[in-house]
Amino acid sequence: MQLTTVGKPLLKAANQASQLEQAGAGDPVVAERLRKLKLVETLRKKKVPWDEVQKLVGISKATYHRWKKRLEEQDLAGLKPKSRKPRKLRRKVHWKPDVLIRIERLRKQNPTWGRWRIGQRLHREGYTLSERTVGRILSYLERSGRVEPVSAFLARNRKARLRRKSQRPYARRKPAEYTALRPGDLVQVDTLWVDLGDGTGLRQFTAVDTVSRWGTAGVYSRASAKTALDFLQQLVRRCPCVIRAIQVDGGSEFMAEFEEGCRVLGIELFVLPPRSPKLNGMVERLQRTFRDEFYTRALPLGIEAIQGELEGYLEHYNLHRPHMALGGLAPVEYLAKLQEVSVPLESQMY
Repeated sequence: MQLTTVGKPLLKAANQASQLEQAGAGDPVVAERLRKLKLVETLRKKKVPWDEVQKLVGISKATYHRWKKRLEEQDLAGLKPKSRKPRKLRRKVHWKPDVLIRIERLRKQNPTWGRWRIGQRLHREGYTLSERTVGRILSYLERSGRVEPVSAFLARNRKARLRRKSQRPYARRKPAEYTALRPGDLVQVDTLWVDLGDGTGLRQFTAVDTVSRWGTAGVYSRASAKTALDFLQQLVRRCPCVIRAIQVDGGSEFMAEFEEGCRVLGIELFVLPPRSPKLNGMVERLQRTFRDEFYTRALPLGIEAIQGELEGYLEHYNLHRPHMALGGLAPVEYLAKLQEVSVPLESQMY
């Protein structure tokens, strides 16, 4: 390092300070502190600013005065590093075995309980332990591996729940190479919550064939696997083509009885990835049409009466309503065109 401010006097001071190392030869830390004290004194005689002294020597002004005072009062012993051991140490407490066993048993029975709940339980049983003591015992039990930390228990069970949720006996992701070419190759199914405005609401199951745009729907008081199975049976009966695959989201109503129903009927069941409603875009669009065209009209009271009105709208939707995606044809007209047969005058599906 080139010393522009101090120059040669600093080198001379370093040589003088090295002689002091012999005084503290028994302790290299004492010798080093003596050398730094001498360097600071020499630099200050040359009127070197304290900020530069601190950079050159490596000690602050407060440290210099503290060392100097201890050297004057205690001689070389004052420059020895002081022990950093706390003046007061926590006494090692040996807990009674019955207390350890009781707290361990309570935590194993209630894996998410912390020191407060366990402490409250112990107080009811006659123990006189503070909440902090219970916390120290729990920490000891966790370190020794006798109980599992609450965070580890929650993380492990969260992963287990995700694994259980993802395991479905029949449903699977739609293969990338699967393409719907014929009517019935893929039917999208979804649920719609409808607020009737009088404090009540209903659940509508909606289905649409992705090729012909033929659609159907059913209203229920709730969306469950049993009501979904009932809608599946209605869908199979009404659909003018053979259904080969159905695509749904991950809702619980499309599990259990609904999934088993698809398996029994020999219908492929595809489940969408999480947070991807756009992959069921056709049925989502159909449900918007129901909101705009059907649920904006005055409806009767009761599920059965609303279902009756819905049947009339579905007949209009499938037989008469033009679809832009079908070149202005209605779904039944488009199906008839594909089959190269005439369009029936009356629907046999409702």
